[in-house]
Amino acid sequence: DRLNTSGHLNDREATRLNNQQDHINKIEDKAKSDGVVTKKERARLKHAQDRTSRHIARQKHDRQQR
Repeated sequence: DRLNTSGHLNDREATRLNNQQDHINKIEDKAKSDGVVTKKERARLKHAQDRTSRHIARQKHDRQQR
């Protein structure tokens, strides 16, 4: 995946972040399933995306060796 090609994430970190993205995709699919994405669903989706973005930023800059 794209996350691991930059060289800043080890395999474990990349797997964890990819799993988080899969979770976000499931939330999005569920929200869209009835044809209407409610305000509460949008807030939950945004929160999950923001959380994953923070995790990505943290892992990319943690100075951890591969």
